Amino acid sequence: MSKRYGILANPAKHSLSPVVQNAAFKALGIDAQFGIFEVPENEFSTFMDRVKHDPIYGLSVSSPYKRDVMEYLNEIDEDAKKIGAVNTVVYKGGYLYGYNVDYIGINKALAESCGDLKGKRVVIVGAGGAARAAVYGLLKDGAQVSIYNRTTETARELANIFSAMFGVNIVSGGLSDMLNVEADILVQTTSIWIDDPDAKLEELLPPDYLKKFEVVMDIVYKPLITPLIEAAKSLGIKTVTGDKMFLYQAVEQFKLWTEKEAPVDAMRAALDEVLV
Repeated sequence: MSKRYGILANPAKHSLSPVVQNAAFKALGIDAQFGIFEVPENEFSTFMDRVKHDPIYGLSVSSPYKRDVMEYLNEIDEDAKKIGAVNTVVYKGGYLYGYNVDYIGINKALAESCGDLKGKRVVIVGAGGAARAAVYGLLKDGAQVSIYNRTTETARELANIFSAMFGVNIVSGGLSDMLNVEADILVQTTSIWIDDPDAKLEELLPPDYLKKFEVVMDIVYKPLITPLIEAAKSLGIKTVTGDKMFLYQAVEQFKLWTEKEAPVDAMRAALDEVLV
């Protein structure tokens, strides 16, 4: 019988995970299907209780469930525990295992443009699950990080957690506070353009502020060219689009689910086809 996998999120219909993962299954001749589980928050608990009994062999977990899913898992990987969020669930032998490979996707995507991340000064915009992964991965690779969010207190809480974990000082604050910061890289981790495709860049930051950076990354990949990426390109700044992070974390997820090497070229080709 064909094994089931899927994206767990709300909303989830925008996700390109099915395109990429089904291409990978097909390339390796694996009898499996990757679908969409768009689960309302009031049905989340019931859904997770069903996962073991009517097995879903792998879940890619996205907003708003990256933290909530943790209480339903039998075992959580050390990186995911430290990040405080899970984006990958593996069903095996009646147990659910949680991992976070977002940080791998972010670091690989940035390293392609920046090389070694050690010593780089990085501004993180946002303080949700993706921001947690970004902060963790960047600090792990020796970057200097500051965190800014619409809700100042959330940014400060995140900064305190990772300051204590890594023994470093992390500056944090509201969105207006970041305008005085000098840095090399900006990483946008919020779902602003998923939640509202018509949202303006000015809701996050003034376009001229981008001149301070050598590299600008947006983890949103649909739309691929977000207002942030468009503004950075117009200023001649090197950009990293969200498809890069998405692909690299999808590759890591596939390895965890199947214990096989991922067919990266087939996954990239499937992604490029739908993003053109």
